[in-house]
Amino acid sequence: MINVAILGGGFMGQTHAGAWSALAGRARVAVVSSRTQERAARVAALCGAEPTDQLYAPIERADIDVVDICLPTPQHREAAERAFAAGKHVLLEKPIALTLEDAEAIVAAAERTGKLLVVGLVLRFWPEYVELRRIVASGELGRPLAASAQRLSPPPAWNDWMIDPARSGGVCVDLMVHDFDALSAVLGAPRRVFARALQSGAYGAAQHCHAVVEHDGGQAIVEGGLMQPDSYPFSSNLRVLCERGVVEYPFSAAPAADGGNIGGVDQAANRLRVHPADGPMRMIEVASADPWAGQTAAVVGWLERGEAPSEATGAQATLALRVALAANRSLVSGGVEEI
Repeated sequence: MINVAILGGGFMGQTHAGAWSALAGRARVAVVSSRTQERAARVAALCGAEPTDQLYAPIERADIDVVDICLPTPQHREAAERAFAAGKHVLLEKPIALTLEDAEAIVAAAERTGKLLVVGLVLRFWPEYVELRRIVASGELGRPLAASAQRLSPPPAWNDWMIDPARSGGVCVDLMVHDFDALSAVLGAPRRVFARALQSGAYGAAQHCHAVVEHDGGQAIVEGGLMQPDSYPFSSNLRVLCERGVVEYPFSAAPAADGGNIGGVDQAANRLRVHPADGPMRMIEVASADPWAGQTAAVVGWLERGEAPSEATGAQATLALRVALAANRSLVSGGVEEI
């Protein structure tokens, strides 16, 4: 049995608590910590764990194997370094950090201690995204040429820090990092980026961005934003143009009614589509699964087999951060920025 400590009593802490609960018999959340006992207790109740308001105390517990860090991004480095120093494995919410210095320090700490590091790039465990990558890699549609990705949401109602670029890194780092990672997985290494944005909100920050990213395997356009009205459904899309067709995964959820950003999902409407050049469009049936549960299951599987992670690694997360930071530099410089 793998014992887990969740650090963080917010929205993502709740999401991870549910994901770990799906692994009954293989893993369990032993303790949840937060700045307040009330927030810790709310998450702990979801997974039968002990709550504590001593944020970092669970790291020192001898019975804890994995520290699951669901704290605001500025706290990632301190929490991860503490966990690795205590001999724990780490699941770390995305983005890995706000700066390359912090990201590289986290990766170095994992390598120095020989402990597992998995970063919450959850699209790598999302069944339709996994199948899309498989189709592209199979070559059945020929070489990928170009791609586009989209991720649109109303402003986050569950915290006050995500719209502050000083604490979240802004839309490019906190939201679009998912798509920068997904595009690198299908188009190869990113080389340079040009970005533009609309500014809004109390911080006058970029809240709706477009970025053109040049990869070794083609060009991509990424749109991400947190300016949609509350009535607008969380929406995302990944489309890859190949030599002999297109593969696309559109996703849309009903507006959230519980303080999160994703409401109900009509799975039948969110189906992977393949448009081959030599035949009719076909829908791809992919077994529905909670990607956060897939993420925790992958962590447990790697630990049980004594393997290094192959997805959502520190290196992959750092590369996605590099793209996001280059996009932020482009917003300031007005020009193309090297990655």
